[in-house]
Amino acid sequence: MSGSLRFLLDENLGIKVYEELRRMNLDVQSVISGRRGIGDLEIINIAKLHNKIIVTMDKDFGHLALSHGPLGVILLRLRDPRVPNRVKALLKAIELKEKLYGCLTVVTETSIRRRPFAPP
Repeated sequence: MSGSLRFLLDENLGIKVYEELRRMNLDVQSVISGRRGIGDLEIINIAKLHNKIIVTMDKDFGHLALSHGPLGVILLRLRDPRVPNRVKALLKAIELKEKLYGCLTVVTETSIRRRPFAPP
């Protein structure tokens, strides 16, 4: 499903989302496992270093990412952020595959919007 896509989950996604995605055999790492409490810039640097797309629910992170250009960011903006809804929204975004690179992808219950990062 995700080909060679690799993901780094911000801690606000929670451990249950991470565990569910691992059960689906997605290449996913969570900030919760070992790096809890690190800042957004450090998350961006880790994602760049390991070629991972960042997944977060932190809308402020999106603005920061636009200026620092990580590989890609998926921002979940859900009215009902329970675990099954977070997983469903992320799976919907993963269907975009290569289109996730180089942009901020905002996912809601009803839409997906992409905004390219500024060139370096």
